Amino acid sequence: MAFTFAAFCYILALILTAFLIFFAIYHIIAFDELKTDYKNPIDQCNSLNPLVLPEYGIHALFTILFVFAWQWGTVLLNVPLIAYHVNRCPYQRILDKEDLTCRLREEN
Repeated sequence: MAFTFAAFCYILALILTAFLIFFAIYHIIAFDELKTDYKNPIDQCNSLNPLVLPEYGIHALFTILFVFAWQWGTVLLNVPLIAYHVNRCPYQRILDKEDLTCRLREEN
């Protein structure tokens, strides 16, 4: 059994998905700090906004690798999320300070 490019893509995708899970956990911890008033919304947005585009890039990277590896089933599973990210990214601010403050007030 040979180590193929497709196997390499799946291993890399597994490792990169671990990083994406770490980013998601970091977001949850950061929002909890905001909810308990350890951070203000401006600092929150300044610390989380730089992490969003690398998340999109990592996901796009391993989707492109799957295209090159001819793994069309995996590509088809990932394309809707990529399309959502592409549609969302240029038209909407990622995290807005005022919107974040209003949402926190609504929850309390």
